[in-house]
Amino acid sequence: MTEDRKRSIFVIDDEEPVRKVLNTHLKKEGYHVTASRGGRGVFSELNENPFELLICDIKMPDVGGLDILEYVKSNFSTVPVIMLTGLTDVSMAVDVMKKGAFDYLMKPVRKLDLFETIRRALVYRDLLVRNSQLEHENREYQKFLEKRVRERTRELRDKNLELGEAYSHLKSMNLKFVNVLAETIEAKDRHTRGHCNRMRDLCVDLGKLVGLSSEEMEILEYASVLHDIGKIGVNELILNKQGPLDAGELEHVRVHPEIGERILQGIPLMERVAEIVVTHHENYNGSGYPRGLKGKEIPLCARIIAVADLYDAMSNDRPYRKGFPPERIIDEMKRVSGTQLDPGIVDIFINNIDGLVENPARASSQGEV
Repeated sequence: MTEDRKRSIFVIDDEEPVRKVLNTHLKKEGYHVTASRGGRGVFSELNENPFELLICDIKMPDVGGLDILEYVKSNFSTVPVIMLTGLTDVSMAVDVMKKGAFDYLMKPVRKLDLFETIRRALVYRDLLVRNSQLEHENREYQKFLEKRVRERTRELRDKNLELGEAYSHLKSMNLKFVNVLAETIEAKDRHTRGHCNRMRDLCVDLGKLVGLSSEEMEILEYASVLHDIGKIGVNELILNKQGPLDAGELEHVRVHPEIGERILQGIPLMERVAEIVVTHHENYNGSGYPRGLKGKEIPLCARIIAVADLYDAMSNDRPYRKGFPPERIIDEMKRVSGTQLDPGIVDIFINNIDGLVENPARASSQGEV
């Protein structure tokens, strides 16, 4: 039995059958489980016990799931919350994610989905705890530097080098948090496994060739990983369909840029990332969605992501077709240059494809989309 399976989970649901099923499954997996039907006593229970994960129903009498979520996020910032709902309303799912829920599960909950979501939530919780420790250490270190600067200016310069390393480490941790969010998306769409990481590598290299500033590069890096975060609000049956989508299904999928924007808006440091996420399906000639932007009305980072996204989508296998060879992808890029894609970025990509793609001859065999 692993250490993860000995962790404490607090289950809150006003339906006794749901509590019993969750309690049985989780205890069999080795978790320590506390179950509650909800109500005001939940807050006392939270204050008295160091839970590592909360599984909570949204719709409950007296005290609703969103009230509990807000209380946990305000008082126990490192405790992830998984929400349970019998609703199919996308706006409700987006609302709980924006308010800090780690993920949501639809009732009746499938056992495999439950355990996989718990596993990712506990990984996320460990990252939050470690980040909190780093932030505390960084604050203490800042106080130490403030004291030292009054004594020795020379020593301060030496310590500033260490602060630079601490910042790089914190940035690395933040990227891990972003990757956890990306894994949440990929867990719902099995055809996109590895897509976010490939996009990050490709977009970062392409952004350097385009000449982005360091600030723009950081925004591009986050946006490339999170560009499809809005798919959290897209029906999983459509995401995992074994074949091309029909017109109605395509229309449903096309809401994901705006859902992604709503999720990221209001999160510190993510406002500009949200602008990229909502525009990454705009076309250079104005025929894209959701706003019909064209040319330089589309943010530069979004135009870079569009080029990389086309290459990655075409070079990797889909359920209904194999990935295409680089020569055909380049021909397609040239064909849509100036209509779908920014022609300047397409030229940079094609002229540097050997450096951007490690082995173009085998690019079509790498992973799934």
